[in-house]
Amino acid sequence: MHLPETETAALRTPWHIASYRRVWFGTVILALAAQCERIAIGWFVLIETDSVFFAAAAFAIQKAPASLIAPMAGDITDRVSRSRVLAVAASSRAVVAISLAVLTAGGLHHLWMVYVLVALSGIGQTFSIPATQGLITDIVPQRMVMRAVALQSIGARGVGALGSLFGGLAITAYGVPPTLITGAMVFLAGAVVMATMSKIGPARTASGAIKPGIVKEAAVGLVSLMRLPTVRTLLAIAFVVEMFAFAYHSIMPSVARDVLNVAADGFGTLTLMAGVGSVLGVTALATIGETPRKGMLLIAVTVLFGIMLTAFASSTVLPLSLVLVMGVGAMAAVFDALQWILLQQCVPDTMRGLVIGGWMFVISFGWIGHLAMGAIAQAVGVQWALGGAGCLVILTGALAYTFSSRLRAG
Repeated sequence: MHLPETETAALRTPWHIASYRRVWFGTVILALAAQCERIAIGWFVLIETDSVFFAAAAFAIQKAPASLIAPMAGDITDRVSRSRVLAVAASSRAVVAISLAVLTAGGLHHLWMVYVLVALSGIGQTFSIPATQGLITDIVPQRMVMRAVALQSIGARGVGALGSLFGGLAITAYGVPPTLITGAMVFLAGAVVMATMSKIGPARTASGAIKPGIVKEAAVGLVSLMRLPTVRTLLAIAFVVEMFAFAYHSIMPSVARDVLNVAADGFGTLTLMAGVGSVLGVTALATIGETPRKGMLLIAVTVLFGIMLTAFASSTVLPLSLVLVMGVGAMAAVFDALQWILLQQCVPDTMRGLVIGGWMFVISFGWIGHLAMGAIAQAVGVQWALGGAGCLVILTGALAYTFSSRLRAG
């Protein structure tokens, strides 16, 4: 539901829209909480099990539920208040974080219970992404969408980076359970911000309430999305890049401990620098503004993502690794932002939530890459696993350039 043209004409940036500022603030708070949770669980599982694979599995399991519910989540966010979806998702993740704190207080006795709770947290995340992106495009005029998405990403990734540093320092000083409790409180604060936001209707107001056949409708919608050539290409690229490139998150605890020989605070710093890079990347994207060659830009970013990941894999020196991981974070952030923008521009307004839900469904299979990355790292070493992933991402970008004339021209 965009603002009337007479109201948008005088607006210079999305920041001049009060509802957008509210969404920005709420989602930034949620990003801080999510990063605290991620750091705490990843480090806890690695230290308690001394297994790169089990630590990677904790990241994989958080993404796995999206394989089943992402299309439905996207469809639901097209039918009900997106701010309410965000509030409910944040509240549920607060409960999960508290449960994890209680479970980890006495050490690791039931790894499967940790995995179940992490999966529940992943369900909340699955609803949050399409709700956030749909809400932004509801609020701002079309000419500001790229900048609005970039500004929200800057805030979320920047504060999330600080959450990485805070999480690492908190784990070192106080332990994992207090860090998780703090994250839960921040989740609740974000839920309050979103719950008290003025209701902004979803795009498909005419369809009304959620129907019993929503799962079937979501599946039909996903099939219809795959019939669109550009959408199909974008989702194929996202599948490969998520599978191999974004899986670097899952073995970052091992990179810190086994390759760079640092503790939890060093792990937090490493993740912080990835976050700083992501902020710089989306800031550059926001500065560029509405470029007509977004498709070609996505291809270039994909190739650079692979190059930076391969370079990061080869480093064994902390200062150099901190610089290189900034490049990895920058390419990851710009890749995601361009995907969201291009996908939503390829479909009608009534399918914005659905197309992001479809994207969530496709990338949800990245959990397979997380497990594979953990297994390969356990077998042949973390650096070989990262380097191989980087090479595959470079190949993906090259193939997209060679065979997708629509994306090159877009």
